[in-house]
Amino acid sequence: MFIGGLFILSESAVEPAAAQTGQGVSAPITVHAPDAFYDPPADVPKRPGVLVRSERLKDVTLPAGTTGWRILYTTTVNDRTSATAVAVVIAPIHPAAGPRPVITWQHATFGLLQKCMPSLLSEPAVGIPAIDRIAAANWVIVATDYSFAENGGPMPYLIGEGEARAALDSVRAARQMPELKLDARTVVWGHSQGGHAALWTGIVGPRYAPDIKIVGVAAIAPAANPARIIAQNPTVEKMLGAYVARAYSRFYPDITFEAAVRPAALQAAREIVNLCAFAPPEDPEQILALAGTFEGSALAIPGNRALVARLTQNVPDQPIAAPLLIAQGLADAVVLPVATNEYVGRRCAAGQRLEYWMFTGLDHGSIVQPGSSLTEPLVSWTAARFRNEPQAKGCARRSF
Repeated sequence: MFIGGLFILSESAVEPAAAQTGQGVSAPITVHAPDAFYDPPADVPKRPGVLVRSERLKDVTLPAGTTGWRILYTTTVNDRTSATAVAVVIAPIHPAAGPRPVITWQHATFGLLQKCMPSLLSEPAVGIPAIDRIAAANWVIVATDYSFAENGGPMPYLIGEGEARAALDSVRAARQMPELKLDARTVVWGHSQGGHAALWTGIVGPRYAPDIKIVGVAAIAPAANPARIIAQNPTVEKMLGAYVARAYSRFYPDITFEAAVRPAALQAAREIVNLCAFAPPEDPEQILALAGTFEGSALAIPGNRALVARLTQNVPDQPIAAPLLIAQGLADAVVLPVATNEYVGRRCAAGQRLEYWMFTGLDHGSIVQPGSSLTEPLVSWTAARFRNEPQAKGCARRSF
């Protein structure tokens, strides 16, 4: 089963710690433990978007024709909470004639803690669509892990402001790398949780980081309305509700973990928050088992009014000035098509200009896998944004 963008084992599931190579063969993915690189210095700069340190990636698999780095940088979760974050930067090896535009990538659910994040994987670009086209397109990918206010603490999971700030500050920090020359333009891509984050990046960017020119936002199977997705998909809610409760209780003063989780689910939820949704493989297996130890939902909805209000607050229902693309697989069993249809309908009724692409036969995972029918139109749409071509007016729907 493909949950939150990542494999949770079921009887017919693909191994969770595996990804499709360009030849379509499953290759094992290993995860490293966080090392000293992830520890912020004692004198962390107060300004967000400052590059603290960077180093070349080693012992990892990257797309052909590219090289990569990991960077540690400063950011904020909100106006009260400073944090640091790690991102992976992937760039073509061949020399550039001028500044390169940036793809700001926001990943799906890998877990809640730093130990689960993509920068620690042996294939850190896993889940990024059209990844084999990046070198030829002469683009640079900046892929944040999202932010952490303290070691051992949660990321701002499905908290739009915090997700967006981590992404925007990753681009600011990457611009300070001496090895690269990046221009002011970026197109934001995100999948699942990252689709939610991408939408919020389009909203937050002009206010928080006006120095970054967002020329497009592409949200793929976005978890746009967390409360609706929870209501529509009890299986996902039982597994990932604990992540929501832990993150919201850390960053919202009116939420406590114990009150956000139903008593029947509390013991399982306390264990789930410390497990990763992708690798090592025993973690998603254990999440699946823990979700089966209680009946009903994990979250105390609708009884907890504060939690409902915070989930509603994190629906990206504000205008996005940049050209907007939303892509949805019609076979998606995680973010159900009806959820995305509802979100698109409301945004169109509010006057948001967007393109809505629907893909027959693609599910939550296959839509971002190599060879997906999303690849070519996404690359073409992104290239048009970097050429400053105008987007079609109104709400354009297209089936593939």
